[in-house]
Amino acid sequence: MAWTCLWTAASPPFDIAPKISPPSTLRRSHRDRARAGKGRAINFNAKEYENMSYAIAGFGAVGQALARMFARKGIEVAVASRRQPEALAPQATVIGPTIVPKTLKDALEADIVLLAVPYGEHREVAKARANWKGKIVIDVTNSLDDLGGVPSSSVVARALPGAQLVKAFNHLPARVLAEDPAINGARRVVFLSSDHESASATVATLVERLGYAPVNLGKIAEGGQLVQARDGIWGPLIFQDLFKKVQ
Repeated sequence: MAWTCLWTAASPPFDIAPKISPPSTLRRSHRDRARAGKGRAINFNAKEYENMSYAIAGFGAVGQALARMFARKGIEVAVASRRQPEALAPQATVIGPTIVPKTLKDALEADIVLLAVPYGEHREVAKARANWKGKIVIDVTNSLDDLGGVPSSSVVARALPGAQLVKAFNHLPARVLAEDPAINGARRVVFLSSDHESASATVATLVERLGYAPVNLGKIAEGGQLVQARDGIWGPLIFQDLFKKVQ
């Protein structure tokens, strides 16, 4: 498979393989994880997860873009915010019939929760559920706050004790996330990072069902740093709109 990067909608694809390399401290572990991930985190049997339930916490621009992903594939997903479900219903109807407004409490009963609120509101969502054990949370948030060198996803994970957190879908703006991920025989890349290998595998399967190409970066504090901010500077893979050719 070949890698391409579309800088604009009209630009030709470029081979970007030699242009992206992790910092020297990450190179070895990044390479080893990529090799190991070929059989575990990326190529996974989607049929085992067809009965899983999904929810999106947050229904702003990012939450609606994520909802469009599910609607495009006819997959049911609950959507919730601080507003009542009735207030979300008109826009949910516009997006598609598989988008189901719920209260935040009810939505968080889903097997997999996509956290699409502003970073500063993640604790409010965390408090809406007494027990997060057994849940997979996909962290779509970003932050440029000074967190003392700690990845923002690690802070989010601490607020959700018992949950298995996977960072994904955060490196692209909402307008890009809302687009069809299939372009010119290629699929848009979604980067994954997590300290839970089984959760990464499960989310990789969902990413593929939604039509994207999952790429596992490894643990959050290692390869995952490539898609997080540090010292007020975005990671090198943030906003990189990459595609993987399908052969």
